[in-house]
Amino acid sequence: MSEQSKGVLLIDVGNSVAKYTIIDSEAIVNSALVDIDIRIGVLGKNESPLTLMSNITSVYLSYVREPGWLESFLAHISMQDVTLHIANAEKHVRINHSILTNSYSEITTMGCDRWLAMMAAVGLYPDKSDFVIVDAGTAITCDVIFRHVHQGGWIAPGFSSIKASLLKNTEKVFEHEHIVRIDQLNLGNNTADCVEYGCLAQINGIVNEAIKQLSTLSEDFLVIISGGDREKIFKGEKNVAIYKDNLVLIGLIQLAKNHQIR
Repeated sequence: MSEQSKGVLLIDVGNSVAKYTIIDSEAIVNSALVDIDIRIGVLGKNESPLTLMSNITSVYLSYVREPGWLESFLAHISMQDVTLHIANAEKHVRINHSILTNSYSEITTMGCDRWLAMMAAVGLYPDKSDFVIVDAGTAITCDVIFRHVHQGGWIAPGFSSIKASLLKNTEKVFEHEHIVRIDQLNLGNNTADCVEYGCLAQINGIVNEAIKQLSTLSEDFLVIISGGDREKIFKGEKNVAIYKDNLVLIGLIQLAKNHQIR
């Protein structure tokens, strides 16, 4: 098996779950980011990625928390003919014919997951330059890009975090006994509904405020929504909203593409 035909392992360790995908090296080099087939798998809480290492030539890793398996995983890689890339935020990165610029003065303080999500957006939509990028998970993050320049962003508790804090710190507030799927934002007429809709209103509010921020600069932008609670963010009326399973993994593929086409 040639080096180029081997796979590239990409791992995103979030606050709640670790996801991965394996992409053929040739696909990364020869395909547009939007055309690459991404089949997402999930690592169990105590499962090590070592089981995925057969016929892997390189690993791209993003983590916002340090997984328990990291030390042994790094030790194993150091003894193998495998190249490891740990993602970090950067001040500038070239993607296709564009330069994505970071607004942070201290780049190391930005979570690499946010930077990778921005890289993914620019790589997926080369004809666009303005974005609101949302990752709705344990925390919800919103980042605004105008003319490929990051304007800044917000980080706030996500849906589950808001609800858990509310229920923990109040005596007479309670939730539904069973998980309720809500596909629109309404006013509640009982306490459990008020909790669900209130938490939904909060996470949708931060997204709508980010959209307002970008609307003062641009009339033509994309709203890209990712994360486990992405479907709790409802589509706006004016701007196109696009839902993606995992922007961070797509950003890792873009990072790998940058490395392999040099």
